[in-house]
Amino acid sequence: MTWTINPKYSICLFVLFMVSCTLFYLNFPHREYGWDMPGYLGSYYKLEYGADKSKILDQTYSSIKKESPQRSYQMMVGFSDQQNWKHFISNNPEAFYMQIPYYSIKMFYVLLVFGFVKIGFSPPLSVLLPNMFAFFLLGFLLFEVFKIILKNRLLISLLLTLVILFLPHFRYLARIPTPDMLSLLLIVWFLQAVLKKYSSFFQAMILVLIICTRPDFIVFAVSYWGMNFLYNYVKTNKFCYRNILYGIATVLIYCLILQVNDYPGWKSVFYDSFIQRRKFAVPEVNLTFQQYLDVLFTNLVNFKRVSLMAVGFLGIVLYFSGRLWVRLFAVFLFANLYLKFLFFPSAGNYRFFSVFLLMLSLWALKAIYDYYFSGPPSKRYINSS
Repeated sequence: MTWTINPKYSICLFVLFMVSCTLFYLNFPHREYGWDMPGYLGSYYKLEYGADKSKILDQTYSSIKKESPQRSYQMMVGFSDQQNWKHFISNNPEAFYMQIPYYSIKMFYVLLVFGFVKIGFSPPLSVLLPNMFAFFLLGFLLFEVFKIILKNRLLISLLLTLVILFLPHFRYLARIPTPDMLSLLLIVWFLQAVLKKYSSFFQAMILVLIICTRPDFIVFAVSYWGMNFLYNYVKTNKFCYRNILYGIATVLIYCLILQVNDYPGWKSVFYDSFIQRRKFAVPEVNLTFQQYLDVLFTNLVNFKRVSLMAVGFLGIVLYFSGRLWVRLFAVFLFANLYLKFLFFPSAGNYRFFSVFLLMLSLWALKAIYDYYFSGPPSKRYINSS
């Protein structure tokens, strides 16, 4: 077998590699020791020390204090303000230990943190490295996705990839101690698997990895198998039981993750994040439906920028593509953006929704390109294959 290398492709990869290395180098000094870091470090130290709550607390904050800028650390501990919940949690082993399940359920992310510590990196830096490396890999994966969508137009694929990599929002996700960049990388990988029509088993494995990184993507995974089931039934008039089995297996894995980590439940997270921060950690949270609606509608008004972009991308897909699968997948992405908002109505926190906007924009580009370069206008009819 003879291997042929496309010189243009090799040059694009070299340029992408150099840009990704440069951005990694520029991002590293600006890494942020945010208030999520103690939770993920606590998850790591829980693996090391079990239920020794005092040691977990001491090791978590002492390791961060050694490495982080002084102001970042002071913000993390509430500026020693007795009334600040961060100060209380940083000085109370029981309260801190109670917060760990909110973070340890991101099991794949915590596993990567564990791995980086074991190969010699400091624990605080190990919390940041998964996102930095995920951002480094994102460029190559995006380039491949653009290459599929644009039918091997290498130069335009490279340029579009670089535009996304230089967007401040994605560079910000690479510098913060949350699994958002890692989950974004995995979802772009999932999109590539969909575009290349990889086997449903391969797609299922990626979805499981996504759920192990951020379990709240269970809605994304289950709704995907539901959409797949509906599409196959419309096309073949037969039930595809494989989609049902994948959906059930995904839910079981999700439940296992929650069970292993003693996860308190969505209501506690919602109450903590969007109603008010509890000054003292308590095991029970009383969230009324009226409180939920108040937060939901207040933030819905501030969600208009995201809504405008999402509606625009969806409209582009529905106008330019008549293929049932393309339309269904766009509606699936659009619906998941708003399902995410229903569970976490934080309008100003774009890191929760950027992955759906990115996916919708890529899908809209596919619809436009297919319309103008892959056939006649008849492709717009809904009954096209």
